[in-house]
Amino acid sequence: MGPSAHPARAQPPLAAIVGPTASGKSALALALADRLPIEILVADSRQIYRGMDVGTAKPSAVDRARVPHHLLDMVAPDAAFTVADWVQRAREAVHDVAQRGRLPLVVGGTGLYVSALVDGFAFERQPWSPEVRRRLAAELETDGLAPLVARLATLDPPTAARIDRANPRRVLRALERAELTGGPAAPTAEAYRGRVALLGLARPRELLARRIDERAAALFAAGLLDEVRRLQAAGYGPELGPMTGHGYREAARLLAGDCSRDEAVATTARRTRQYAKRQLTWFRRDLRIAWIPAGELPADDPRIVARAADLLRALLG
Repeated sequence: MGPSAHPARAQPPLAAIVGPTASGKSALALALADRLPIEILVADSRQIYRGMDVGTAKPSAVDRARVPHHLLDMVAPDAAFTVADWVQRAREAVHDVAQRGRLPLVVGGTGLYVSALVDGFAFERQPWSPEVRRRLAAELETDGLAPLVARLATLDPPTAARIDRANPRRVLRALERAELTGGPAAPTAEAYRGRVALLGLARPRELLARRIDERAAALFAAGLLDEVRRLQAAGYGPELGPMTGHGYREAARLLAGDCSRDEAVATTARRTRQYAKRQLTWFRRDLRIAWIPAGELPADDPRIVARAADLLRALLG
């Protein structure tokens, strides 16, 4: 994207590292901080929740001390939080980082967040109703997903066409909003008015699958079960949307005695691989992304870091 046609209203340069989970985005961003004056804006729809650290692979205290991170730990797991909320906070963070003379670097795999920030597809604040959510969840349990998808297609055809209709959580959330507002969400088409550089790390699919399998096992070894116990003790039950994420649902089932540890790890890995496939589909559609072939190299390999730094300088001017 080029500079705005209205220089006085132009926003500061913005960079992003996107791609599927386990591709090495965070490691590359940390390594780039040794070459460029950056601060990291995390674009992850699960890392926004407080207390959900292990299962979301949230940056460690050491990493946060090394490079400032923003947009982490913003709300409790049972709080309502929309794409519009994230975009508002992200744009505030972009401004603050730029005011300090540093480059805002968005890092994450939640494609909707990145698109909403860059292209202006931020939806108006969406209503939230525990009562409606419980009723829809009960309907899902009784009647299955198909009738809910059909109702969403009637109430909000654009959303029904856009979202993953095989994902019960996304269907329930979209239908809840549609029922409460009576129709489609109204997008605000305010695109980011500054130079933007989008980078991605390209990995062989087999390697990415192997890294995901290793990460799934590492989550359970790193204390995911203890984290889920603490969350449940604090009142955050398995019915909450964030607690159905890959790893959390399986950990809850393991704690309840509904599966073995091996089954929990294997299911977490399988669901994460499916998620990574959806992420790749999303990001491959954006022809602005400059993909860096990483092969089997670590993301912080000097050759990859140098290539990323050179691309950012060239794209941002």
